[in-house]
Amino acid sequence: MSTPDLPTLQPPFYIHRLPNGLELLGQQMPSLGSAAFAMQIGAGSANEADDQLGLCQILEDMLFQGTPTRNARQITDAIELLGARRIGGTAFETARYGAQVVHTRLAAALELWADLILHPTFPKKEFEQLRPLLVQAIKRRDDEPMRRVGELAMKTYYRGSRLGRPALGTVATVGALTVDDLKRFYAAHYHPDKALFVIAGNFDWPQVVATVERLFGDWQPGGTPLPPETPHPQTEVAFEQSEGEQEHIYFGYPSVAFGDPDYYANLLAVEVLGGGMTSRLFAEVREKRGLVYAVSAYPQPLRTSGATFIYAGTQPEKAHETAAVILQELQKLQADGVTEDELARAKVQVKSEVVMQSESSTARVNSLLRGWWYERRVIPITDVKARIEAVTTAQIKHVLGRFPPTQTLVLAAVGPASEDDLTRDIFPPQRGVQ
Repeated sequence: MSTPDLPTLQPPFYIHRLPNGLELLGQQMPSLGSAAFAMQIGAGSANEADDQLGLCQILEDMLFQGTPTRNARQITDAIELLGARRIGGTAFETARYGAQVVHTRLAAALELWADLILHPTFPKKEFEQLRPLLVQAIKRRDDEPMRRVGELAMKTYYRGSRLGRPALGTVATVGALTVDDLKRFYAAHYHPDKALFVIAGNFDWPQVVATVERLFGDWQPGGTPLPPETPHPQTEVAFEQSEGEQEHIYFGYPSVAFGDPDYYANLLAVEVLGGGMTSRLFAEVREKRGLVYAVSAYPQPLRTSGATFIYAGTQPEKAHETAAVILQELQKLQADGVTEDELARAKVQVKSEVVMQSESSTARVNSLLRGWWYERRVIPITDVKARIEAVTTAQIKHVLGRFPPTQTLVLAAVGPASEDDLTRDIFPPQRGVQ
């Protein structure tokens, strides 16, 4: 497979590719006193075998437990001496390692993180200390209905795909992991041609390129791309009846992927639906009817597909009405779209979030990583705001026609209410609402 050519970027944006395939992307923000960087690697929970779920969660922490020249205590001390704020996390298809530091300490931070990423020793003692912590996190997840319903919704919506597996793993899979499993996974997936280095803030680009090439230039390529994951959700109910005083409800329906022409139209539609205190769900379900203590909607775009999820927390005796009203709001959105006033308010809110993100080097790193990883595009903040502003009510109606919210709808619930109590007469919703 040929490597795509790199675009020509204009300052403050820069891009470079090392001979081993590692791509570097930067945005200079000279007014800041900090710089943030991150190495993102195409090795997340989707790469785990079914009997090794949770491996990436432990692997992320194990990279900070020892190298040939530093033990865990020395690594912690070095991070504290740098005054570094760690950037990182394990997602479905990626792992991210980085930091935000005062710009004068950037070179030292890059040296440290290169050692952690390239030379982990996977000490067994630390591994045995980390494993029980992950098991505890899994048990906490299983004890928290709000988190269980989220896991149940993902499992149901993404049934039959790797996305439907529990992100933290299970007690059984984590208990069976070994240090050798981590070493084999690392050797198979941690390669520069599956990685992207991004930096934002106050830095000298030629110096960064030279430093990264010196530190990572000998990193050997060989990564295998993850096969595309395209789930095919079906209208379905997933129910877990349990004792308690609250009913937790999730809805999910298909929507746009990263890079879709209707990405911002969908984002604004979801903002109108359940993005904040002026949203339809908040106004109708909470303020007007007093049915819930929490309700919200959020998009979940991925590389080849996307979804929109809705969460509501309520009392068991109000669960049926809560679900019914949420379905009514979805049907209204599907049939009528949004008003000009609603769209204007949503644009103000979303653009405000974009502006606030632009003021932080860490937020810019995360934004650049997301844009280049999924779309191979660098979109300046001014362009993002322009794209948001250009969305019309007609475009929102168009994307709702492409992805009708009630056409393929998953419902998940955890709490005391029975399935019949919750779904009678309302689910699955009637078809043909336009």
